[in-house]
Amino acid sequence: MNNRNLIAVDLAKNVFQVCRVSKSGKTQSNKPVSRKRLKEILINSKPSIFAIEACGSSHYWGRYAQSHGHTVRILPPKAVKAFCQGHKTDETDAQGIAVAAQQESIKSCGLMNIEQQSLQAFDSSRRYIGKQCRGLANHLRALTYEYGLTIPKGDSALLKSIPGILEDAENGFPHRLRAVLHALYEQLKIQQGLFKIIEKEKAVQVKSIEPCQRLNALEGVGPVASSMLYSNIGKGEMFKNGRQAATYLGVTPRQHSSGGKTIIIGINKKGGNKELRSVLYQGALSVISRLPEEPTTEKQRWLIQLVKRVGVKRACIALANKTVRTAWALLSSGEAYRPQPLTV
Repeated sequence: MNNRNLIAVDLAKNVFQVCRVSKSGKTQSNKPVSRKRLKEILINSKPSIFAIEACGSSHYWGRYAQSHGHTVRILPPKAVKAFCQGHKTDETDAQGIAVAAQQESIKSCGLMNIEQQSLQAFDSSRRYIGKQCRGLANHLRALTYEYGLTIPKGDSALLKSIPGILEDAENGFPHRLRAVLHALYEQLKIQQGLFKIIEKEKAVQVKSIEPCQRLNALEGVGPVASSMLYSNIGKGEMFKNGRQAATYLGVTPRQHSSGGKTIIIGINKKGGNKELRSVLYQGALSVISRLPEEPTTEKQRWLIQLVKRVGVKRACIALANKTVRTAWALLSSGEAYRPQPLTV
């Protein structure tokens, strides 16, 4: 407990459950409060440990508590659930957060600043609108295909073909259905325009963040990967070393060891950050596909030997692992990336 009081909060939109624990570990109170009252508690309380679950608005409340001198612990919900006893109520949830916050073995989630959270919002919005565009485009193609009208591949071909289908009165497409097709076509243009706006605004945001510019110098890292790396790692304070950062993002092998035998198996594809891991894998694949016959850096020589030994896919994961570790080193030290020249 670090000889400090603990304020455990079960977050909500309007009614927050606040469990206060003394330095000795005794529960002093556990009652619901309003949003205004919670802010007053954080302002008037002595510096304490502020414990919450990782959920919606957790980073906002973490920054608010931190600005008033409290030490923030954002706990994974899966870890908190093991300490919730009894029925599912706000009281038991807040008590469970308080108990979990006192366990040193439970690792806290990192607290994002405004820049990190903004980049995360750009990425989530980009994925959401991108899925809508793909789904709507596929629906338009399927709708016209049902009446024998095929459209070439590509978004540009789709946008050019739909007006022609609508204007051709003898192509067999039902007249009553043309209004629906036109409305869907206009909706697709709106969604694609929104996607471009998000891409443009994100590019401006990334250019204004100096750490992202340094990350762009890494092999296989572009604006998308650099923004996601920075939003997840920050300045690296939440990790002791690069290996912890790589484990957090899910690019390290898993262990299934027992009886003194160390057994290493593949990465956990269900854990970590799936989107970032996918971006790093694609970036690593592009780097490996363009490897020269004669290496010019130590990393290129290592990659060429690794591909020959384990194959392309495993080499991609290994490069993604090294990229995360290097990114952590750059973010935590504030230095620029300098590839190691080839040594004889």
